[in-house]
Parts: sequence; C-alpha cells; structure tokens
Amino acid sequence: MGEYYGVTVTCDGWTRPTRQSIINFKVNCDGRTIFLQSVDASSEKKDAKYIYNLLKEVAKDVRVKNVVQIVTDNGRNVKKSRERLMTNRMYHLFWTPYASQCIDLMLKDMGNLKAVKSVVEKARQVTTYVYNHGFALNLLRTKCGGHLVSPWLTRFVTNYITLKSFEMKKSGLRSVFALDEWFNWDGSNSQGGKAAQATIASEKFWDDLKKVVRILDSIVNILKLVESQKKPTLPIIWAAIEMMKMEVDVVYR
Repeated sequence: MGEYYGVTVTCDGWTRPTRQSIINFKVNCDGRTIFLQSVDASSEKKDAKYIYNLLKEVAKDVRVKNVVQIVTDNGRNVKKSRERLMTNRMYHLFWTPYASQCIDLMLKDMGNLKAVKSVVEKARQVTTYVYNHGFALNLLRTKCGGHLVSPWLTRFVTNYITLKSFEMKKSGLRSVFALDEWFNWDGSNSQGGKAAQATIASEKFWDDLKKVVRILDSIVNILKLVESQKKPTLPIIWAAIEMMKMEVDVVYR
C-alpha cells in the first residue's frame, strides 16, 4: 500500500452455488477501491477466532498504521472478532457494519411484526395459489399486465416488492377474481381458490397492505440511498433514518 493513510479494509463473505465459501478482502484509500485477496474458507470453521486471525493478517499486510477502519457484515462471529481486534492495543481501529445489511435486517425485523406478517402471509397465499395454477396465472397476466413476484437479493426486499406490486395492480387483481372465467373454472371452488378470492375482496386486507407498504417504503428508500452509485455521507443517511422513524410513527399513531 505504500505510505497511504486512512485505509479502510472491507471483508465480504459469500457462498457460491457449488457451496464453496469465499471471503473477499478489499481496501479503500484515496477514493479508490482495490481488491486485496480472496480466501477459500470452505473447509474452515468460520468462528470468531478464525475471522479474527484473517483480519489481523490483512491488517498486517496493509500495514497496521495505515488502517483506520474495518467494514464487515453483522454476523455474530464477525462481531466477536471485531471486539477482540478493537481491544488489542496494537490496533487503533473503527469498526463499521455494512449499511445495506443493517437496513435489510430492519426489513426483517419489521416483517416479524404481527400486522406486517399477517399481510405478507395473505399475499403469499394468493401468489402461491396463482403461480401454481396455469389458468389463474394466465388470467393474472392478462389483467395485470405482468407478474406479481419479482425475486430480489434477499427475501425481505422480495416481500416488499411483492406487496408494492399488489398495491399497484389492485384494480387488475380485483377484476381477475370477478371474471366469469374465474367462477367457471373448477379451481375457483377449491380451498386455496376461495381463500385467495376472499383476500383480494377484503377491504381490510387492502387497508392493512397500504399501511405496511408505506412503512416499508421509507426503509427501502434508505436501502436505495446507501446502494446508489453516488455514496451518501453519514449525516445524509442519519437524516434519512430520522425521517423513516417519523413516517413509521405517523402510520402507527
């Protein structure tokens, strides 16, 4: 790294489709990000001790005096290794969790709320039933002009996108379950078909969905902000989080 200072080391672990576990290390300095190394951790027990030793070696490679910050995910093993690294007097470090993962975990926590969970489960029952029956799916595509479900990198964001799609395609969905073709189809009399129709016809479902989408909108907007090409400063993210809190408070008041 030469005589650069103010270096940030980022640690990012992921698993390939072949189940190979990879940990990547990159360094950021002077506005540039450089790939440092990739570690195959498939045969290792990725506990706090192992992660600590990896981070310690990376800090030495980059030169300890150059490193001021380490950015990692929020796994328990990483948190423990971070605590150990930061209490070591040899290092003078700041530890920062990935902003996008923190926000994704906010979505996860919101998804565990009873009011949100109920709406998600009802919407999931509708989509599962429709997507498992070609006739119903064809009606939906015709009336709604596309799909309801758009898979994303995480399940929590996928849930939000699905609920948002429900809201945007409300009139199309309601018309699907009011068509003569629907009532003349044998599947409409099945338990799943009746449940899906009851959900779409329920005003309470749509009222609850609107509130949930409004809450999740504010969280996802922060996620878009931190993942944008033009990286926001911490005060901007802080202000966005404060606005999100106020929005949630207004909805639940």
